[in-house]
Amino acid sequence: MLKKNVPLIIIVLLSNQLIYSQSVFAQDKTQDANLDGKIKIQGKVRALGSRTDIVDAMIFDESNRQITTRSNNDGFFTLIVSKTSKGIVIRAENFQDLKIKIEDGKLQSESPFLLEPAPEYGGYGIIRAKKKDEISQTSFQADEIDQAPGTSRDAVKLLQTLPSVLPASVGSADIVVRGGLPGDNSYYYDDLLLPFIFHFGGAQTIIPSRMIESMDFYPGAFSARYTDTIGGVIQLRSPGKIPKKLSGEFELGMIQSGIYLEGNAFGKESNDSEKVTTDAVQADNSTTSEKDNDAIGYRMGFRRTYLELYKPLIQKLASDSSFVTIPQATDYQFVFNGNHSTGTWQAYLLGAADRVSLSSDIGNSNTASGKNSFSFYNYTEVSGLKYSFNLGNGYGLSVFGEQRYLVFQQNIFNDVIDAKSHLFVLGTALDKKINDQFSYTLGIRPKVARNQVGFDVVQYPSGDPTVYFDPELAPRNKTSVTVNYFYGDTYLDFTYSPIKSLKFNPGVNVLKGPSANQLAIDPRIGVKYEFMEGQTLKAAWGYYSQLPAIQYLISGYGNPNLNLERNIQYVVGHEAKFFDNYSTDLQLWYKTSNNLTGPAVSDPNNKFENSIQSRAKGVEFFLKKKPSDFWFGWISYGWSMAEVRDPGSGAWRFSDYDRTHSFNLVYGQKITSRWNAGFRLQYMTGNPYSTVQGGTFNQNTGVYAAAPDGNTYLINKNDGRSPYFMEVDFRTEYDFLFSDWTLTSYLNILNLFNRSNVAYTTFNRDYSNTVSVTGLPILPSIGVIAKF
Repeated sequence: MLKKNVPLIIIVLLSNQLIYSQSVFAQDKTQDANLDGKIKIQGKVRALGSRTDIVDAMIFDESNRQITTRSNNDGFFTLIVSKTSKGIVIRAENFQDLKIKIEDGKLQSESPFLLEPAPEYGGYGIIRAKKKDEISQTSFQADEIDQAPGTSRDAVKLLQTLPSVLPASVGSADIVVRGGLPGDNSYYYDDLLLPFIFHFGGAQTIIPSRMIESMDFYPGAFSARYTDTIGGVIQLRSPGKIPKKLSGEFELGMIQSGIYLEGNAFGKESNDSEKVTTDAVQADNSTTSEKDNDAIGYRMGFRRTYLELYKPLIQKLASDSSFVTIPQATDYQFVFNGNHSTGTWQAYLLGAADRVSLSSDIGNSNTASGKNSFSFYNYTEVSGLKYSFNLGNGYGLSVFGEQRYLVFQQNIFNDVIDAKSHLFVLGTALDKKINDQFSYTLGIRPKVARNQVGFDVVQYPSGDPTVYFDPELAPRNKTSVTVNYFYGDTYLDFTYSPIKSLKFNPGVNVLKGPSANQLAIDPRIGVKYEFMEGQTLKAAWGYYSQLPAIQYLISGYGNPNLNLERNIQYVVGHEAKFFDNYSTDLQLWYKTSNNLTGPAVSDPNNKFENSIQSRAKGVEFFLKKKPSDFWFGWISYGWSMAEVRDPGSGAWRFSDYDRTHSFNLVYGQKITSRWNAGFRLQYMTGNPYSTVQGGTFNQNTGVYAAAPDGNTYLINKNDGRSPYFMEVDFRTEYDFLFSDWTLTSYLNILNLFNRSNVAYTTFNRDYSNTVSVTGLPILPSIGVIAKF
């Protein structure tokens, strides 16, 4: 029903915008009138290349700078100057001055007055631009997501430029945080809990950057507000304001295309009354308040990749490679927001689909070509509704509901999985501000899930099987089950500041899983102390818990009686701000995990048990210069060590995702007002792998298996390490500015120096030699983005 009505909805919204635009256009005309030897100048200030009004622009008489005014919230202004004036000057932050002459008592230009962007950054804040709420937190604003080079305007890939945030595999946006696993992280879009945040292989985030106002990243030791995760939290936030007018963009590139629109319906026109300023009168910039506006804001987007069209070329280029994957990704978004008598509301509909084909000569193949077949498809659709209420007397209440549908189908080397999941969430949070020193939040989030899973797979041990695991000899598991889960959490989070420079953030989160034995009470606390201006010490500690992955809980394949996975996290650090535009962040962290899901040790019939322990520690350093003058950039370095204890031998071994060193250098600059460029350099220690002493041929199965070395391994021994990873990515953009729209052309080059980075190391058919599976070669991409 929704898909059938989408064109009608778009037509109605666009028609409303056209009517509104015509009414506004009538007010755009410059008015020059003689008033007793003076000239009355009226008009509107807008950015060249868009329909964006410039708020608070200064307009002054070039002959008498004491005569000045400012544009209001809709870009309108009125200025009265002498008839003998040489002209006026319009000045706004981040824009070049516009000088307009007056000749024969007439202004030599008409409204709207279009300002061209400045060739330098105006000093707007991007990273950590807003006040930090958590001890370990990095915040990105929309401008930085768009400008950061080497990330293809992708929010989550931007995180990989931070210390101790590593890609799960080469080229992937999926991340590993502080020695954890990819599945340990949680992803939110406002209050919506997303099953994943990136397309298959981490190609890109499922939500485009235009629909992200900011992104907060909490790598660990976060407050009690977040639950069911022992890794990091990525909090995406949608734009909160109602769009004032229709705008959007269309992208046409070699790899993907997309469209985005935003605007409002049923809105009141703002009050564009004249605002005059002389040396004795100040401008009145008031307009219709957002609270009184009955408009419904809308934002909608659609994207589609078409890499599959290049399949013959990719296969030819990859003829010397061991790994060829061809993904196809689609996503769509509808977000609506508005106001009610005591607060705001938001409604969401998000969808994403991935389809992937792959051919590979990795390992043993049962086909004549030596290639193994691979197919993958998933689809998720998330809808939600949130209401926020201002109850007065310091109380605030938010209520939200979420429905999430997930389809997951795969055939990986004849292992077949067909899963469908339906999740329902109903949450509420009560905020109370007692005074400027003390506030708290009490929340509860019950969840109901219905999972239908059918599979015909090898019974694998927990996690990735070791190099000695022989799937030809392993039993197969074929079953179909339907399970219903009821679980959820409640939390209480406090903020207390006895003095302005000292802040305490204690709290507790209680997580209840679907089984009687799955209950955790997790206390947490964070402390920040600004001992001098721009210098802050911080520390945090807490318990964290999460449910085991769903496949390990399913009866028949897994163990429904598994306990919650838990860890303890510690963080100490120091923040500094200096020279206005510079800041540093130094953090030392340590965490220990127990009850992680692993192989069944006490009873093989359990298939999986909470048999794994892990430990990780690290140091992070981050130096950043926010955009000012003509450049911005940052340097990040992380040292870490992540180990896992073998439940069989008790030996501690490197985690599959351990990378000792990570270094990132990001640099971007404006070359001219219309041309910018930047690059990202990324270096990482290679990932570990397990060595073998050759292979043995099994005459019963007709394939080779790794030769045992006399020891028993229940996890990967990881005694070898792949070569280091280093890549330089480059992006440049040039804007062609028209009166009310911009055409941006871009060149994006991944792996600029065409380095063969090893994604992972495996072995040939008889295990006599290693095989290095490399990532993508140099990958240039050009495209255009039309913005209005």
